Formats: sequence, structure tokens, C-alpha cells
Amino acid sequence: MTNPPIELQNAVQNLLKEFEAGDLVLVACSGGADSLALAWTTAVVGKRLELKTGAIIVDHQLIPESSAVAANAKKQCEELGLSEVLVKKVKVEQTNEGLEAAARIARYQAFEIVLSETKAKAILLAHTQDDQAETVLMRLTRGSGAKSLSGMAEVSGKYLRPFLHLRKKLVHDSLDLIGLKAWQDPANTDKQYLRVKVRQDLMPRLVEVLGESTISSLDKTAHLLRLDNQALEELAQQFVDSQADMKVNGLNIKELEKLPEAIRTRVLRICGVASGVHPGPFSFEHIEAIDALVKNWHGQGNVDLPGFIQATRVDGSLRFISSKH
Repeated sequence: MTNPPIELQNAVQNLLKEFEAGDLVLVACSGGADSLALAWTTAVVGKRLELKTGAIIVDHQLIPESSAVAANAKKQCEELGLSEVLVKKVKVEQTNEGLEAAARIARYQAFEIVLSETKAKAILLAHTQDDQAETVLMRLTRGSGAKSLSGMAEVSGKYLRPFLHLRKKLVHDSLDLIGLKAWQDPANTDKQYLRVKVRQDLMPRLVEVLGESTISSLDKTAHLLRLDNQALEELAQQFVDSQADMKVNGLNIKELEKLPEAIRTRVLRICGVASGVHPGPFSFEHIEAIDALVKNWHGQGNVDLPGFIQATRVDGSLRFISSKH
């Protein structure tokens, strides 16, 4: 079989070269162009590195033909040389965050189950540089901070994104070398989803006005913000670790006031989550309200937080307490 372009091979090999012979790695494959190119490249590179390679195909059951799509993706992965190909059906529970977010939650739950069942060392995801740029733009419009704007990580625990710094066109065009036909997800053209609007309307306009380098520049921005955020998170954690009696006496207000705001707000989030605040709905507005107890104290009441927790100022300290009765 023809080998994938060297750029794809190098990207995958760079993330798999530290694994040991015989380790199992899985590709998350939808049957779309990105994931099929990743499945093909992983099969080739995995064989070279003497790894076991497989795939996890998640059937979201959101369209009538979903079972047929999953079965075809399984067949294609096996033909590409992946040996352990699994199909997992999931039930997508609609939430107030929308169908796309609900499908993502269900998909990652399936990934976690498969990682546990197979003892796989990693799951490879086929996000590209274009996907990263879209993510940064969408989060930018929501007034996100450095952590959110840092986008997707190339390595996040057992999740690897080898193609994150490669353009989507390069990845898609590679399939022409072996005549592989990818599935076209109808959701990718449905403009009820924000990402589709960004991909089809906003990104082409940005490239037209600012040039092709816009995509790589957004990717670079995300990388730099990730580095900055990691440094700030480490400083915040160091402060938290220095507060040995935090659970008993809370956080010392005078010590908090000395911290730069970028570090202090991270300390508040870390301590809130550690005290039982639900991280998902723990918003910037919550952090601002807690920070006002430190920097703008004028006798205001407790701050209610997700998870039946309250932030309160008591005797020169900031405490997180249960609001359950």
C-alpha cells in the first residue's frame, strides 16, 4: 500500500515514538476524511514501531443511517490495517448547551470506557490546525481567558492530536493517493451549529482579508497562551499548597490581596473546585463575585456557587462552605 505523505507520518511518529513495542493505540474514527487519514497513517507508523493499532468508532445514533456509517468506517479501518476495531453505540442526552456539546460528552464517555476495557495506551484524535483556529475564534467571541483560548492540546493525558499543526487540506488530499472515499457528515454543513458558520463563512473571509497565514497564526497564539496559562496555573497552585490550613482557617485575605489578579483568580478557582464547586458551570462571573470579597469588600453577603457551596468572608479569611441544610 502507498504510504501517507511524510508530513502525516512524522506528525504521528513524533507522538508514538515513546511507546513500547506491543502497546495498543487506538484511532477515534468517524469515517470522515480527517480520521480516515489518521487511521491510515497510524496503521503505517504503528507497524514500523511494532505497536498494536486499532480504532474506536462511536455511533451517536443521531441519524437513521448511523449504524451503516459506523459499519463502513469499521470496514475501512480494517482494510487500512488496524487490527482491533471497536464500535460503541451511545445515547446522546440533550442538554441546555446544545446537541453538539451533548454528543461530545457521550463520545468521550465511550472513549473512557474503551480505554479501561482495552488497556489502550492512547486514543488519537484527528483535529487539524484549521479546527484549532476555529476553536480559538469561537472562544474569543465568548470573552474567554487564556486557558480557554489556548485551545486544544497536542497531548492531553491519553488523548493525542498528531495533526493539530497540519492544515486540513493536506490531510484531506492525502486520501487521493489511495482512492479512499470518506463519509460526509451532514452536520458539517448544518448552519444551526456555530462551528459550521465559522468554518464556512467566517474563516474563508478572514483568509481572504488577512491571508493564509491567519490559520497558523491563530494556532501559534493558542500555543503561546497555553504556555502562559501553564505558568500562571503553577504559580497559583504553589500559593494554594502554601496554605496548609486552608480547609480549617480559609484563605488569608491579606495574602490574597498581595497576589496579581491573574494568579489570585486562579487560586480562587482551584480552591473552589477543591471545596466541591462544580467546575463546569463555575463561571468567570462567579470568580469575579468571589474576588470582590477580597478586593472590593463592603459588607456584601455570601456568593452562591454551583454545587451547593458558598464563598464567604469571615474574620479576615475567605472560606468555601457548604450551603446545604
